[in-house]
Amino acid sequence: LINKGAIDTPFTFIPSTSNVGHCFKFAPEKGILAPGEIQTIQISFSATVQGRLAEEFQISVAGSPKPAILRIKAVVTGPTLHFSVSELDFGDISFGFPYTKTCRLTNTSPVPLTFKLRMSDDGTQPAVSSFDQIRDDTDPSWRKGIHFYVEPREFTMNPSQGTILPQGHQDIEVTLCSNTVMEFYRPMLVDLEGIGKGVTSVTIMARCLVPELKIQPQILLFDNCHLKVPYQKKFLVVNSTKLPGCYGLIPQKHKEGAPVLYSSTKPCGIVQPYSIAEIPVTLEVQTLGRHNT
Repeated sequence: LINKGAIDTPFTFIPSTSNVGHCFKFAPEKGILAPGEIQTIQISFSATVQGRLAEEFQISVAGSPKPAILRIKAVVTGPTLHFSVSELDFGDISFGFPYTKTCRLTNTSPVPLTFKLRMSDDGTQPAVSSFDQIRDDTDPSWRKGIHFYVEPREFTMNPSQGTILPQGHQDIEVTLCSNTVMEFYRPMLVDLEGIGKGVTSVTIMARCLVPELKIQPQILLFDNCHLKVPYQKKFLVVNSTKLPGCYGLIPQKHKEGAPVLYSSTKPCGIVQPYSIAEIPVTLEVQTLGRHNT
């Protein structure tokens, strides 16, 4: 603002009543200019709508019948942020096993963008992996399955938030550890700070299965045994599927006077696709007679 008059001039910016007028801030909004004095005005603009706009702001000048007019024009464009793929297809996955795929998020905007990733309906309680389950053979989920009071958080994004510079990119690792036997078809959404939620997305697809593991032989014959002498035999856990599987021997309930005691040095483990796990079993007979357990 320039005071070209011969006297001190108070000025005041008149607030705009238009839809986008509130997007503009002026500093200072008022003051007094001495003759010939120049006042620099800082204008801040934070757009809430896209498209072309033209705004007219009035500056009230004390003693002047007409206000001073400032016209502002702008073209507001949305963020140009996109994934390198339209979908992440994990294919068939095994229950309780983590699988990871990578995609790239690119910012072609002329400004930095601060993002946060989220699944459309992911839970809050972390999913349980088979690796964690097999370490605790007393876990009731071996017999009853995994139960949650809330939906498990089966997807993990790394990083899940950050800032991407103009013309920059960020590689995102998406890990799926499913605790639900189902088919997945869910969007991973991108929220942008100060701009909006779900501005872009990528679809994640998968089918969670439980591989069928088979036991060979199904009857383990120890034949004649001496009292309280340990005997060892082996049986096989066979995985003829393309997915890894998890097995666990249900612990024996040690009751007073149990006729047969058994144990294993490999009570739980992973059986890789198209492979066989050899499980040793040690048995010790506690009473005379014919027994099965």
